[in-house]
Amino acid sequence: MKHVERGLAALTSLALTAALLALGASPDAAASSKPPASVPGIEYIAQPGDGAQRSSNGKGTAEMPISPDNPAGTEWLNDCFGSPDAQDPDGRVYNRFKWCQEYEFKNRYYKKVDGKPVLKGTNTMRFQAAAIGYNDTRATRIFFRAKTGQVKYDGWNPLEKRTVAPNLKLEITPECVPGANQPTTATCGVGRSPAKMEWAQWSNFPDWVYWDVSSIGGMGEDQVAFHQWRLYLNGASPGYEQGTERGEGPPIGIRCDSADYFNNGAKRFPHACIYTNAYPVLTYKMTENPQVGQHIRDAQNNPNSTWPKKPKDGYSKRIPGKWHVSEGLRGAPLHRVPSRNESGTIADENERWKKSACGQNGGLNPWAPHYDATTGLPPYSSGLQCDEYPFSSTDEGASDPEWDSSVRAVDATDNTSAGSKLGKFYTNDRILMFLDDFWVNVVDA
Repeated sequence: MKHVERGLAALTSLALTAALLALGASPDAAASSKPPASVPGIEYIAQPGDGAQRSSNGKGTAEMPISPDNPAGTEWLNDCFGSPDAQDPDGRVYNRFKWCQEYEFKNRYYKKVDGKPVLKGTNTMRFQAAAIGYNDTRATRIFFRAKTGQVKYDGWNPLEKRTVAPNLKLEITPECVPGANQPTTATCGVGRSPAKMEWAQWSNFPDWVYWDVSSIGGMGEDQVAFHQWRLYLNGASPGYEQGTERGEGPPIGIRCDSADYFNNGAKRFPHACIYTNAYPVLTYKMTENPQVGQHIRDAQNNPNSTWPKKPKDGYSKRIPGKWHVSEGLRGAPLHRVPSRNESGTIADENERWKKSACGQNGGLNPWAPHYDATTGLPPYSSGLQCDEYPFSSTDEGASDPEWDSSVRAVDATDNTSAGSKLGKFYTNDRILMFLDDFWVNVVDA
């Protein structure tokens, strides 16, 4: 059980988490008043039209491309396409704000002969798709384009291969998956009409087409909503029937919120949509934060070596938050709570327990006289600060009776740098308070 002092805030958060889990959501501020405005899509022409919604280009991970109708020109997209995961049917979630896919779509065309459907041929398109979640609007932008020259016409007779197959129509749009909204009162919508061209036009059209999938409504103070969208490709053309299979991709999960506590300096990010199938991991480099990094490594890998020491009864310390790609070797996750700067009662209690473990007296000498090598901690010097892990801004911090913690004297500059990176991580990965699981990883470089 958590401390009673954690009160209604913690109980509210746990109830929200339980409700979302019961609804099948992956635990990975008023809502925006309306989705992005609708504009005409492509209709048998090869022009993408103007954008329906532009981001204000925040500084966080969700920064939109300079050109809102083109996700290319950034290293992330090529890196994403270069991964084998991008070739999977459900694509690759690159990080909490980005997704990509390079895949193939086939459409079998039938024509009725003596009242029976006869297969006439198959059209195949190699395509690329990408998506970027907004950090200032409850929406995500979906991009699509055919790979130039990579449309094939198989099985058609020689005449129809030249005169029929290239002129059949192909309509493409993202769509919200019916019944996937959680809570069910939330609304998912697509802000522009489908893109529709002939197969030959798609084959020779190098530009991206795009749509905004948006969210309205949610649960809790942060107005949290979970949705799923998918790509729908429809090759139906007059006089020709498609195969019985529906040309839809697997559902891609997003989570949208209207939390009002995200900022980067003066720039605020009151609404956003992120991709749920990504693990939020805060990474520290030993080359940048050697003392804090070593402290976290020791706490995660050899907790009994850390201060406070384990009791004499042989109890082994349990410290959460370790990241590992293998689930079986991964530690329990951490969860963000309001910081002391945000008047967080849990963070205040964590700070009190940390100071007790550090032996801090306050005043001109913040370290108690007993704080020396015999206690497993170095003697006080003016350049040191008391670092704690798990962080004071987590529910699993020093005051949590369910978990153990560690404190260590570290260089003040190192500690301040590490704290700044934690704050940026909370914003860049959109870590909601009490709800999102996250982990910490320490790497050499």
